[in-house]
Amino acid sequence: MKPLDPTRPDLAFVPAETPMFARIIQLIETDDNLAAHRRRDLASGLRRVAHAIGRPPEEVPADPKWLQPRLAKVAPAALGITAKSWQNAVSDARMAMAHLGIVRRRNRHVDDLSPDWAALWRGVLDYEKASLL
Repeated sequence: MKPLDPTRPDLAFVPAETPMFARIIQLIETDDNLAAHRRRDLASGLRRVAHAIGRPPEEVPADPKWLQPRLAKVAPAALGITAKSWQNAVSDARMAMAHLGIVRRRNRHVDDLSPDWAALWRGVLDYEKASLL
C-alpha cells in the first residue's frame, strides 16, 4: 500500500504503479517505432492535457478514471484553442497511452474489422458510392 500524501488526496485511489505523464512523454520521445512527427504530436498532446488540467506532467497520472472527470471540465475557449484542437490534443494523449498499453486502442477503421466484416462494410460503401452517381 502506498502512503497517502496529505497534500494530494485526489491521488488516493490511483493505483501505485500508474505512470505519470512525464514518464509517458519520455517513453514516447525515445520510441523509434514511431515516426518523429508522431512522437512530437503524442508528447505535445500529453503536455497540452496536463496544462489544461493545471498540473505539470510529473503530477498527472495516466489513469483514465482519474483523468475523465477532469477532462470533462476543460473549456477549450478558456485555453485559447478551438474545440477541434482540444479534441486532437486529447486524442493524441489517449493514443500515447494506448501505444504503451495503458488503455485499449479504439477500433474505428475498416482495417480493424475481421475479414468478413471488412468485406461487408466495403460492399456497403461501394453501394453508397454507386447510388450517388
